[in-house]
Amino acid sequence: MLVLLLLACSGSPGSAPVVRPLPEGAGPEVCAREPFEQLRIACLVESAARAGREGNADLAEAACAALSTTAASAESLGTWQDECHFRAGEELGRAGKVVAALAHCGRAGRFATFCTTHTGWGIPPGDAPLATWLSGVTALPEALRAEATDILRARWWFNLYFGTGAADPAPARAASPDEAPHARGAWALEAIRLTDGDLPAALAAWASGIVLTGPPLDRRLGRYDAPFKIPGEDALPRIWTFGGSRRFVGATPEEDLDIALLEGLYFHERAGAEAFAPFLRDPRPAVRYTALRCFRTLPSPDAEAVLSALAQDPDPIVAAHVADALKYQTWKGKPNAPGLR
Repeated sequence: MLVLLLLACSGSPGSAPVVRPLPEGAGPEVCAREPFEQLRIACLVESAARAGREGNADLAEAACAALSTTAASAESLGTWQDECHFRAGEELGRAGKVVAALAHCGRAGRFATFCTTHTGWGIPPGDAPLATWLSGVTALPEALRAEATDILRARWWFNLYFGTGAADPAPARAASPDEAPHARGAWALEAIRLTDGDLPAALAAWASGIVLTGPPLDRRLGRYDAPFKIPGEDALPRIWTFGGSRRFVGATPEEDLDIALLEGLYFHERAGAEAFAPFLRDPRPAVRYTALRCFRTLPSPDAEAVLSALAQDPDPIVAAHVADALKYQTWKGKPNAPGLR
């Protein structure tokens, strides 16, 4: 496979050597045969990524370690080692080798954050317990550990529920307090999908313990949004969700379930703006803000009138949302394309 050697996520434009296709299992000994330093470096980085993709943690480790005897300068070595660990980490994550992936992310330097998020959002379904995943968090810089824990919890519960064809409330209802919001969020995504956006039916299933069933998904995709920076919202409790968004955490389990179901409606691409309109004046602030964020980004002939009626709302967060939406006419834009696997 041909690879363009660009610094991942560095934002630095440019080109670099093209590496010849690597045979399966190729490692440092193959890369050492390249005649030029740049080609040897390129080969090692690609070898680490290839090994990660194949789930070969030992070979990925060896490829990145070999850079120390290949790069001529300390500056070059640091840059390429960061890149190598980033590539190895994200690919090992996609292969389900979560602890090994995080060990690389912890050494990815300026790419550590990107490596951690790419790893978390790419982990495939499997049978590893969440505690096993979380054991790898200690390899990360301390400043990243809380975010990484949140991401891993979100992904683990997402894998347990979404696209499986079964939304059993029991595991989510039994989740620990730290995991309960992530569990409710994942259950809500699958419950909304299986009921085709029927909010009362999903609520009834949760209350009664009924297992909703339906066809599984081959590709687990959904609608998502880029976070809006609204003054005042950062002070409210939120968790990371699926693919990089964040949602509010309710003050009670019942409120949190309502928020999770609204997020599930947004993720469910068949739900329109009208599904969120009844919640725009909900007395619970986090529910109201969630509905407003979803409503304002979806096409609706009544959007401008509905939002204008909220412009004088005494809640400053509502007022800020409305002002921003009216200024940019956000309901006329196109919501982000499906983005999860």
